[in-house]
Amino acid sequence: MRDYGGKSGEQRRVERRARLIDAALELFGSQGYQATSMRAVLRTAGLQDRYFAESFASMEELLVAVHDQLHEAEFVAAVGAMDPAAPQAERLRQLIGAIARGLEDDPRVGRVKILEMFGAGPLAEAHRQRGLRAYAAVVADALPPLRKDSDLDRDVLAMALVVGMNGLFMEWVAKSLDLSRDRIVEHAMLLVRGVMREACEPSVGTG
Repeated sequence: MRDYGGKSGEQRRVERRARLIDAALELFGSQGYQATSMRAVLRTAGLQDRYFAESFASMEELLVAVHDQLHEAEFVAAVGAMDPAAPQAERLRQLIGAIARGLEDDPRVGRVKILEMFGAGPLAEAHRQRGLRAYAAVVADALPPLRKDSDLDRDVLAMALVVGMNGLFMEWVAKSLDLSRDRIVEHAMLLVRGVMREACEPSVGTG
């Protein structure tokens, strides 16, 4: 059945869901997840109460939907910024720089994706960890080969780098670190170069 606007019921449901996500991004990104009520999201979205349950079973599900949308956009942009022809270290600098740029361009992204997801609940934690693993896979692919005499695990090293950089971004987004974007990238690159120097085979352009 179609309404007067020529849209199906499913199309209208999808549009309402998108409005809830947009409203939640604005509220979670400005006042925080814990300080935001379901009623506030509905009011900001311009929707009646009954429309929340058709898309989300809980506020945590809504937070996860906002996170996943932000993560997908950030991930595509960050990985797309990596030049396959560049040396390994430069490719990782491009990845880190693109992430930092996105966080700086829209502070809501950092607050929701990095701060508000932390400790929000088991579903949020599962999606947060999935995002970290996605980046760790990219970092693992970009690292040079490990030293032949090394018994280290490439995937673990990549995850260690991602977690370390995520912690650095967390402090930056929370404004605990008064550093420019370029300075944050440089500090993150110290972690990258340290791993390359200590664990990887020497390779052109990794310094």
